[in-house]
Amino acid sequence: MLLLNISPFSILITASSLLLLYIITILFINKEVIRPVKVFNYFASETKSNEDNDESNNFEIKLAEIKKVNDLISDHLKKTKYNPDIRSLFDSLLMLSERLSNELNTAKIFKINRNEFLGNVAHELRTPIFAIQLSIETLIDGAINDEKVNLDFLNRALRQASRLKELVDDLITISKFETGLRMSKRYFDISDFSKIVINELKSLAENKKINLLVEDNLNDETQVFGDSERIKQVFVNLIDNAIKYTPENGTVKIVLTDNEKNVNIDIVDSGIGIPKKDIPRIFERFYRVDKNRSRDKGGSGLGLSIVKHILEVHNSSIKVESDENQGTKFSFNLQK
Repeated sequence: MLLLNISPFSILITASSLLLLYIITILFINKEVIRPVKVFNYFASETKSNEDNDESNNFEIKLAEIKKVNDLISDHLKKTKYNPDIRSLFDSLLMLSERLSNELNTAKIFKINRNEFLGNVAHELRTPIFAIQLSIETLIDGAINDEKVNLDFLNRALRQASRLKELVDDLITISKFETGLRMSKRYFDISDFSKIVINELKSLAENKKINLLVEDNLNDETQVFGDSERIKQVFVNLIDNAIKYTPENGTVKIVLTDNEKNVNIDIVDSGIGIPKKDIPRIFERFYRVDKNRSRDKGGSGLGLSIVKHILEVHNSSIKVESDENQGTKFSFNLQK
């Protein structure tokens, strides 16, 4: 009986209200639930597509796809105002998408560097291998019976074989550093250590009539903390370079200075110096200031890169000051 007393106008108002509520609910669900779910699905499909196409290494296409996803997420993040959980999910997706973009950029740079490194390795290996092959072929073709030249070609092959071994050893060292080489750090007397290194390299310096010495400004028995074998590699690489590029009757000097918490080490030479434009790149693998001249003097082209790696593991860095025809100074420090 009560239903019969409801006016048609009231029924119309009620129905209109219910319809409006239904429309608002549908729009809300579409905006706050369905559209975000579509974005999540799109993000998931694009991410899976990037994983499936990983072998292609087409980084530009992948980065463009990730940017589209980023833009889409950012757009929906602006439109999603009422659902904090959905906004939180969008924030997480945006962070994940940006991280994926950064990883792709890193992979792109790594691939470029890897390709350049492999190209440099192939080039550096080819030179001594070709020289050894040429010497052996010359000997086989008859030079082995010529006492005037056979030893010369054998010595050439031996020199190139030594260079090849040095290159391979340095490549193994670089590889160990990049995969996390463990250090055996302990305290050692840096003054005695420097004198031992000088004695081992003295004959090399004497062959070029170069004065090799230590200028020790330390207190007695000053000790530093580090892997002495690896630090020896730093000293040998820097001093060997200094001797190579210092003319006869020049000087190569190790200078030790106490700086309270650490000891500063300078390797100073009176050599030909390094052009200013080349200084920022000399620690790159295989970088040579003068490619032809550097190869003539031997070396793998990895020595300074190894020095940089070793010092970084010792929480140190290397600095260089140089003027052409005035000499060069390499500086680093070791913790006491």
